[in-house]
Amino acid sequence: MKILHVSISDGGGGAAMGAYRLHRGLRQAGVQSEMLVLRKVTEDPNVYRLSSLLKRWGRARRRLAERRHQRRLSDNPRVAGSGHWSLNLFTYPIASVINSFGSDIVNLHWVGDNFLPIAQLEKIRAPIVWTLRDMWAFSGGCHYAGDCVNYQRACGDCPQLVNRSEKDISARAQAAKLRAWSKLPLTVVTISEWLAECARSSSVLGDKRIEVIGNPIDPSAFKPLNRGTARQAFNLPLDRKLILFGAIGGTSDRRKGFRYLAEALGNLNNDDPVELVIFGSARQETIDIDRPAHQVGRLHDEASLSMLYSACDVYVLPTLQEALGKTLMEALACGTPCVTFDGAGPNDMVAHQMDGYRARMKDSADLAAGIKWTLAQDWSREELRRRIAQRYGVERISERYIQLYMSLSEA
Repeated sequence: MKILHVSISDGGGGAAMGAYRLHRGLRQAGVQSEMLVLRKVTEDPNVYRLSSLLKRWGRARRRLAERRHQRRLSDNPRVAGSGHWSLNLFTYPIASVINSFGSDIVNLHWVGDNFLPIAQLEKIRAPIVWTLRDMWAFSGGCHYAGDCVNYQRACGDCPQLVNRSEKDISARAQAAKLRAWSKLPLTVVTISEWLAECARSSSVLGDKRIEVIGNPIDPSAFKPLNRGTARQAFNLPLDRKLILFGAIGGTSDRRKGFRYLAEALGNLNNDDPVELVIFGSARQETIDIDRPAHQVGRLHDEASLSMLYSACDVYVLPTLQEALGKTLMEALACGTPCVTFDGAGPNDMVAHQMDGYRARMKDSADLAAGIKWTLAQDWSREELRRRIAQRYGVERISERYIQLYMSLSEA
């Protein structure tokens, strides 16, 4: 069986890492797995950069399509805090490259930023499995819709656009998906039950086959390490309880909910020996809290991440909307309990008062209560690791994908 994964990259972000871990897990299981990416960051010889396979005229068309995509986004400004958007309305011949692999199954992953234009999907000859790691596949352009449910009927009058109307760019982009994909036999995989319910309720994907298979994690890469040694590696205090927060956008990514963590820290007793550790931002940020905050920047390798998770007593991610939560999974694999909001994808991973604490959504007081409760428990780090590895270990997730691929091949 030959599988081609199509992902904008093979590393550098949660979605890309999820795709690459699956690719690697499939190869370890004896499957002929390959990847096609726009940006290659690993040295894996089975990962191919798109630019090396497009002919000269195809590369020129891709550059033109990318410029048009960026110009259209600029012509449709979004309100502050709206998050990332993709339109993928401008075509170029990526499907011909995908078809040249001669794969039995094409597994799409994160393909925004016009990497895989909407109109190109129907030109792919092999059966398509699409692993969703956010809401873009059924939205009018946003990757996370927030409180908006327009995607369930028809986008338009988009609350994330400055100049909104019934026929705004979100309406046109979603309509393009409906036209191109309505008769396409897509098999959709979502990484959480929450995202599956969103997809099932959408007008674009509601009639497709939808399965739930979580992101894989490699338990050999993420594991509990000596806490004292880990703290010394990051020059962190040895005699304090450490709360960890992480996001690629740092504290400025509104969807990750740092404001609620800041409020929760204000609800803790001032004499509690608790300090904050932040990772993910490429620059030092101004943190307005009354407790010491240690900023360790952006970490790029699994060994450093494993060391940081192991150094801390609790990982807190008060995300407002999340497909699953890669960092939560990594923290649990390192034996660090987690506190998050009740709702969306993290519910699949963080069982309340078993893997940590699920606070009421947007409730800073309950978030503070969850942090206090979690810090007061005597956690078995190995038990936290065992539970997450049993559900999301790369071998288990790869096995489930192989079963799905085989069901499509036999159909």
